[in-house]
Amino acid sequence: MDLTVWVKLAAFLGAGLSMGLGAVGSGKGVGYAAMTAVEGMGRQPGAADPLLRTMLIGQAIAESTGIYGLVVALLLIFRGFGDVHFMQIPAFISAGLCMGLGAMGPGFGLGLAAGHACEAIARNPETSTIILRNMLIGQAVTESTGIYALVVSLLLIFVV
Repeated sequence: MDLTVWVKLAAFLGAGLSMGLGAVGSGKGVGYAAMTAVEGMGRQPGAADPLLRTMLIGQAIAESTGIYGLVVALLLIFRGFGDVHFMQIPAFISAGLCMGLGAMGPGFGLGLAAGHACEAIARNPETSTIILRNMLIGQAVTESTGIYALVVSLLLIFVV
């Protein structure tokens, strides 16, 4: 087989790993946030509005690492394959693994923060503004490792 075929194969494999693994953490985190918000609404129907707001904001942020995985996957799939060399094969597979695995932890952690914020609001709805603010600060720090994975994946795609 031609080297171009192997490089394309590596890029497509990396894309699948990036999106497939990257969706696991985000999916679990987003689901956990929804589950705890719904449980909270069942216990405290009067807190439905702040619970819904917190859940949706938390889910949007928890989904970001999945979006990073999608970006890396699309870059690998639609990359030009005119000038190829052997080192692109491990680089593209590594980029997909880096982003996919690097998105799993933060995606789930971001959803955990959103879910626990929903639990806290269900217990004490008057503190929803403070809880939302603290959730956002915690999620901003949690997001950093997903961003590191994105940066390394981009370097593997474009520098090698």
